[in-house]
Amino acid sequence: MGSREDLIYDVLRTDILDLKLRPGLVFSIKDVCDAYGTGRTPVREALIRLSKEGLITFLPQKGTMVSKIDFQRADNERFLRSCVEEEVMLEFMALNDHDRASEAAAALKASLDRQEKIVKDRDCRGFLEEDIVFHSVFYKAVNRDTCAHIIHANSGDYRRIRLLSLTETGISDGVVQQHKELMEAVLERDEERMHRQLALHLNKMVNEERFLVEKYAELFTSGEAEVKRKNDGFAEDFLVSTALRE
Repeated sequence: MGSREDLIYDVLRTDILDLKLRPGLVFSIKDVCDAYGTGRTPVREALIRLSKEGLITFLPQKGTMVSKIDFQRADNERFLRSCVEEEVMLEFMALNDHDRASEAAAALKASLDRQEKIVKDRDCRGFLEEDIVFHSVFYKAVNRDTCAHIIHANSGDYRRIRLLSLTETGISDGVVQQHKELMEAVLERDEERMHRQLALHLNKMVNEERFLVEKYAELFTSGEAEVKRKNDGFAEDFLVSTALRE
């Protein structure tokens, strides 16, 4: 069983990445203690860990802030994933282990079935999680799990802007179709089609995301300065309780 610090770290990190906590929210250690029913020491240590990941920003004489989304950093995180994933796909296509390839194919198809159901349920958070599961199948098949872990552990801004985009535009059936076509290209060892589909899939939201920077400027680093608000950030789910502006 993990330490209290680990538990608080995991809960806070999940709430930040899932946009339950608003980017730019300023709070105190006491706010966290009250919200999660814990002492100051594990909260303080958890916040230090989160600050090293860029998810928390310490503000001298003001408190602590859920770091705003840095669009440039998100773009770099996307670039890193794109470069690594392309190589992972090539390794997968060169895989000579028939059993491992068959197992991966079955896992990919099962993920697609789950994605179709999630689209019907309009569960943006669930879809993003399943997207990670889908792509992780390729990494696992070629023993690159560590690479997948490093990418996901260092893609906080990319994840948050993707979730915001999914919430704003809705989950498109086209995303599931892109996954299906990417899977088919890899399983058929069609390298040209794989490159084309991967580029389309990973870069499809760039224009949507740039629009979000303008529409929700206060959530991004280029937006207005943070403002101390009453402590309602830990009591409500930001993504659910805050109606997205028309």
